[in-house]
Amino acid sequence: MRLSPGVTIARAEHVLRQAEITWSNVRGASDRHQAYRDAVHGTYSALQIFVVPDISTGLRSPAYWNLLAIGSAHLERGFSADPARMLNFGRAMRAENQVLDVEIDNQLRALEKARVDLETLKGLAARPGLPVVYDTNMLNHWRQPGDVLWREVFKELGEDVPLTRLVVPLRVVDELDAQKYGQGELAKKSATAIRYLERVLKDRAPGEPVRLRDGVTLEVWLDTDRVGPADLAILHCATDLAALCGGSGPRVLTADFGMRLRAGQMGLSVMSLPEDHRK
Repeated sequence: MRLSPGVTIARAEHVLRQAEITWSNVRGASDRHQAYRDAVHGTYSALQIFVVPDISTGLRSPAYWNLLAIGSAHLERGFSADPARMLNFGRAMRAENQVLDVEIDNQLRALEKARVDLETLKGLAARPGLPVVYDTNMLNHWRQPGDVLWREVFKELGEDVPLTRLVVPLRVVDELDAQKYGQGELAKKSATAIRYLERVLKDRAPGEPVRLRDGVTLEVWLDTDRVGPADLAILHCATDLAALCGGSGPRVLTADFGMRLRAGQMGLSVMSLPEDHRK
């Protein structure tokens, strides 16, 4: 799940709770057609804070537009003294109510899934430590994460960081996997980096952190819906962490000048390791 920039988890919880109440009430409404339309109109704008999954777009599904047209047609038909016409009208109403029930259930299921995703997001936000987001080259050309004395590195930068939360975006893992099948020194280094990650994370569920040493954890950030260049996917991981964790924000760990420029443009803090940490 991803929230719009500036939206806190507390705000997202409130919006989702109100939407769940609204849609639960639709089932018991005397005029479900009207209650359904009101629920869509009443929650559409508020739910736009959820970027992934895009719940608001699902509200205005093809079924919504058809049901909206059907509701207007009912107002035009009105009552008829013709029994055959009213019988057909009743059959049509039953079929339409079935469609309405399915659509209401679909929206409630979407909200239930969003609730599960939000709880997962809360767990990610609650993980302790200052996030440090790795780029691919730092894993290829610098010391392995568990061999770095992170507290000492931060002290040299003028910061006291008792707990460092190392984050490797899934996109970085994908890049390493692709590079290890090449030729030359880069392929060897990428293969070494992948083996290291596999070794330290082998007993953990996907995305769960592992303790590397006192005051240092490592995890893979399993955000798979980012498209575009790898550098931007890595930086977007850092912006997501910044929105979730607050404080002084995450650090982007890179030695690439282009990455530094892009990070600065996005308002992200950048750090690098001392030169004696190169492989």
